[in-house]
Amino acid sequence: MAGPHEVLGMSRLLGISTTEFLARYADNGGTTLRFGADGRCVFVTPAGCRVHSRRPLVCRLYPLGRATDGAGDERFALFPKQDCCEAAFGTDGTIADFLESQGVEPYLEWSCRYGELYRRMLGILDRLDIQGKVEAGAGGESDRAPISPWQDIDASLAEYCAVKGIAVPAGIEESIDLHLEAMREWLDGLEGRIGPVPGDREGVRKP
Repeated sequence: MAGPHEVLGMSRLLGISTTEFLARYADNGGTTLRFGADGRCVFVTPAGCRVHSRRPLVCRLYPLGRATDGAGDERFALFPKQDCCEAAFGTDGTIADFLESQGVEPYLEWSCRYGELYRRMLGILDRLDIQGKVEAGAGGESDRAPISPWQDIDASLAEYCAVKGIAVPAGIEESIDLHLEAMREWLDGLEGRIGPVPGDREGVRKP
């Protein structure tokens, strides 16, 4: 999986726009990285990963898998090593040590922030009777167009900043913050037209 913030980081490392990155390297509506005929990620080379310093969270966590429950408590599981994986495996240290060594903290934060907006978006789209999911395909051209314009940070920020009359931020963190703000404004506008998402019986808003 690759969220908008992860696509942005990888595209900056490669020196291309997120628009070009999604067209060249993403599948399934821009939500996953493309794999070659040999079953390897498009960025895996004999010399190693081309985007290692900006690799997505799922790559940083491997061989761990992470899940959170309804209360926000997280759990980790260990995946068996894949036959084609060339990563170094070890058993020393703690999960906390491993997560720190992989630099996951900002990626977890960004994923949580985007996840909150994504769940809110699905709730609104459901009320509008708009299909809000992407089906994993076979990698055809129909899978390669972004599932949403918001997936393409460079394009969506260029449009947003033009309307606002402000400069497009140059930094990755600043771009992510503004992108999240722009998405939140868009969702606020939708809710302003259809009303807020109803709360459940406990008064907590459903995603």
